[in-house]
Amino acid sequence: MDRLGLPIVLLAALWGAVNTTLSFFQTINARRDLIFELIDECGYCAEKTLGPIEIYFTNLLPLTIGNIIFLVLISYVILSIPRHMKIENTAEAEHLKIACRVIAVLPIFGAISFAAGGIFDMVILIRSFN
Repeated sequence: MDRLGLPIVLLAALWGAVNTTLSFFQTINARRDLIFELIDECGYCAEKTLGPIEIYFTNLLPLTIGNIIFLVLISYVILSIPRHMKIENTAEAEHLKIACRVIAVLPIFGAISFAAGGIFDMVILIRSFN
């Protein structure tokens, strides 16, 4: 049973990261779509309480940054697991390191993707007002 504990923890961490990231992705896309609908409708929308700029700074940007931080933390936790495990067999310890590195690729890629998407959203938002 001890040998099953670690894969279950790794699987749970990866599932949690993917599930949370998909929720963030859905919410971020909805906010971005709302921002660009408002821009198409009324530009800056100075007469509205929440215009595109306000939605960007109060919704889209914090969600994007929060998701990046979350994914970096999940990656760190997954990559640090081998340091905290007491494995006598060096071959098993090396397999664990490799497995953790491979599993951490998904949240690391997600963090990089959300950072690139956040920069792209900012560039498009600035361009749309010019």
